[in-house]
Amino acid sequence: MSSPASSPLRTSRHTTDSGIVYRRTTFLSIPPAEFPDLDITNTTPNTSNPFNVFQERLVVATIGLPARGKSYISDSIVRFLRFGGCPARLFNVGKLRRSEGLEGVDAGFFDPKNASAAAHRESMAMQCLDELLAWMPKTGCAVGILDATNTTVERRRKLIDRCRHEAAADPCLRLVFIESVVNDAVLLEQNYRMKLENDDYRGSDAERAAADFRDRVRKYESVYETLTDAEEGPGSPLHYIKLVDARQLVAHNIRGYLGRKVVGLLGNIHLSARTIWIVLGGQTVNDDKGVIGGDPELSAEGESYLDGACQILTSLVAASETKEETLFVLTGTSKRYNDAVNRLHAALDAAVSSGADVPSDRPTLTLAAANDLCEGLMDLTSKAEWESRFPDEAAARSTDRLNYRYPGAGGESYQDLVARVSGIVCILEQSAGDSVVFCDRAVFRSIRGYFLGNPIEEIPFLDIQPGILELKRTSRGFKSSHYNVDVGLATTKAGPGTKLY
Repeated sequence: MSSPASSPLRTSRHTTDSGIVYRRTTFLSIPPAEFPDLDITNTTPNTSNPFNVFQERLVVATIGLPARGKSYISDSIVRFLRFGGCPARLFNVGKLRRSEGLEGVDAGFFDPKNASAAAHRESMAMQCLDELLAWMPKTGCAVGILDATNTTVERRRKLIDRCRHEAAADPCLRLVFIESVVNDAVLLEQNYRMKLENDDYRGSDAERAAADFRDRVRKYESVYETLTDAEEGPGSPLHYIKLVDARQLVAHNIRGYLGRKVVGLLGNIHLSARTIWIVLGGQTVNDDKGVIGGDPELSAEGESYLDGACQILTSLVAASETKEETLFVLTGTSKRYNDAVNRLHAALDAAVSSGADVPSDRPTLTLAAANDLCEGLMDLTSKAEWESRFPDEAAARSTDRLNYRYPGAGGESYQDLVARVSGIVCILEQSAGDSVVFCDRAVFRSIRGYFLGNPIEEIPFLDIQPGILELKRTSRGFKSSHYNVDVGLATTKAGPGTKLY
């Protein structure tokens, strides 16, 4: 798969037991910063999006010891809000430290008895907060996240005082703390392993890096003060969310549309490792005729493609490190999706019969929300027919692909699609084990955009290639790998690339 964000890290060829050849390309989970060949400057603010209407600016400050999932939680909030069209940005103190040439410092730098280092860390935290406040928009909704440990009452009081000063000029600005506490020993070990992937330990001996990191945690533990209501002062109410093992959630004094959106997301996410596979649908008989929409059967080429995709999926599921007893399957309600799911179950049942280690429990959820973008009156038309009969509609969609809504009953825009796909991504966030999604291009773009951090303005332009996208959990979010299916044909609904449909 080509990526507008970066060059592939690795490409390799693999062969399943049945002889199907596929290629794997692995990419970093860095959202595309720009699309030089596409013009998205004509996208206009949509007043049907509440983030453009309500007036709430949140400064979110994380609290917690290292390896408690703070960065993953912060990244999840940014991804979720940007996906919905809300400006959101992460300000990470560790990243600032590394940019100042302090990458790879040992645990001694985090010793509270090291006065000069402690002063430096305080200075960087406040610098990060100043950068956040300078970035914060003055209208609409926005969230800036200060991703740091913030483990002492003294540090948190400085943050409160600085934000109170800023709120004098912007009464819509509010500080919210999010504390992550992890007591689960299994979860902690998983988080420790993931943490060793960060830049501080790049190229280090694994055993030595693990020992240094545990020493760093002990330094923080020696001064850690959990957040309590006692930190509230006269005229200074606390706003906070506390997560315990990402399973118990306490929300204190969280108000407003934006704040409750964040609470809703945190009620869905968890910190366990898992993998999500998104499979592009197979060619349909309407694809073969050049007609969009409808509820067609798969073509012979589409059936062949999905058989190949399910063979690859079976190999990937068997090799998964998650090893949960359940594989969750999600798809739409159209006939072609039902056909795809049946083929997957058949492939996995055959694998179970042959002794492969794949889940036999595979709950399948079919949702209309997972159906592709509805073209309204344009349903069951061809590209040529649309351009000749409705040239103004074709031009309008070309001008603003995000907000353009197809005319007629059921017609949708990408803005509408993202709103309904939000429910799907929350279901996938909740899933404790591995998941498989079968969908067409527009829904594929939306789910991919959410998990890889694309803002809503970029989603209509994401290039979706035939095959399977693998999303694997990391310490900060998800990394992606693409698997080509070299048999049959995938759907061409939405046309080649993103030119028109």
